Amino acid sequence: MAAGCGGGSEPNADATATVYVSLPLRGPSGPDGRDAADGLRLALADAKNACGGVRVEAKYLDDTEGPDERARWTPAAAAANARAATQDSTSIAYLGDFESGATRASLPVTNGARLLQVSPASSAEDLVAPFPGSEEVPEVQASGSRTFGRVIPGDTEQGAAGADWVARLGLRRVGTLTDESSFGRSLVGGFRDALERATVERTRIQLLYYAGAPQAQPASVSQSAPRLMVSDAELGRGVAEPPGTLATSAALEPTQLPPAGREFARDFRAEYGRIPGRYAAYGYEAMALICDSIDRAGDPLDRSAVVEAFFATTDRPSILGTYSIDELGETTLDRMTGYQLDQGRAEPIVELQAAG
Repeated sequence: MAAGCGGGSEPNADATATVYVSLPLRGPSGPDGRDAADGLRLALADAKNACGGVRVEAKYLDDTEGPDERARWTPAAAAANARAATQDSTSIAYLGDFESGATRASLPVTNGARLLQVSPASSAEDLVAPFPGSEEVPEVQASGSRTFGRVIPGDTEQGAAGADWVARLGLRRVGTLTDESSFGRSLVGGFRDALERATVERTRIQLLYYAGAPQAQPASVSQSAPRLMVSDAELGRGVAEPPGTLATSAALEPTQLPPAGREFARDFRAEYGRIPGRYAAYGYEAMALICDSIDRAGDPLDRSAVVEAFFATTDRPSILGTYSIDELGETTLDRMTGYQLDQGRAEPIVELQAAG
C-alpha cells in the first residue's frame, strides 16, 4: 500500500525493535480495539516487518480487566502494559492506548523512559497541553519533554466540527450542555469558540449540543430542543437517542477516507473477512507513522532519536490524508464525520471539518 510504512530496506538480522501495542481487546470497546489492532497488523505487513533497516515486531497487550463481556480498561492494566514496554530493552515505541483515561495511566510511564507513544484514538486535550491554547508540557508528561502524539483530532477539534455542522444547517440559536468532565468541557469549549453565525442561548433554541458521557446525559435533554447533537461517545454504545439526533465523530467513516484509505478498507476486508470500523485506519496509520519515524531517525534503535523524528513529521501522505505533527504532538488532520442516529444505528450523512 503506497501510504504505509517506509520499509523497503533490508533488515539487520542482529537488530530487532519492538513496538508494544496496548488496546482494549475485550468488552464494549473490544470491537474498536480489535479493528485498530488488525489495522496496524496490515501496516506492519506492508512494511515487511522492517523499518529503518531493523526488524520490527509488535507485542499485543490488552488493557482491560474483568469478564470478557464486561471487561473495561483499568489504570492498573494500562500502567502495567507501559511498564512492560519500558522494561524491554528492545522496545522502540508504544502504540496506545485507545481510551484517553487509559493513556493518562500509561503515558507517565512511557514518558519517563523517553519512549515514543502514539495513540490511534485518545483525543483528550490534557494529554498534549494543560488547556487549549497552552504550549506548556502537561503534567501527564512529567519529564517535561514531549513523547506523545496522536493521529486523530483532539476533543476541541471535534467540538469545532460540530460548529461547522451548525453553520451548514443554517441554525442561529443553539444551547450547550456538558457533564462537566474534562472531555465534555473541551468539546463544548471548541464548539462555542468556533461558532460564527449562531449564538448560544438558553431559550427558544433550535439545537442542543450535548458533550459528555452517555450515562451522564440527563433524561430532560430530549425535551430541551427540537434537535440534539452529541459526540462520538454515543456511537456504538447502544444508547437510545431521540429520532433525528446528530452525532460527530473524530474518526472518519471508512467510506469517507481518501483513495488510499478506501484501498486500505478493501485490503482489510479481504484479509479479515469483515468491513473495517472507524478506528481500523487509525490503527494502521499509528503503526505506519511509528515505522516512518524509525525510518527517519538518525539511529533507528535509539528511543530519543525516534521521538525527535516523530515530531519532525511534515506533510506526510497517508491513508487518512496528508498531515503534519505539530509541536504538541497533534495531527493537523481536521476532517471528521457527522452521523444521524436512528434506533441505535448510526448513518454517516456528512463529512465535517473543524471550524475556526
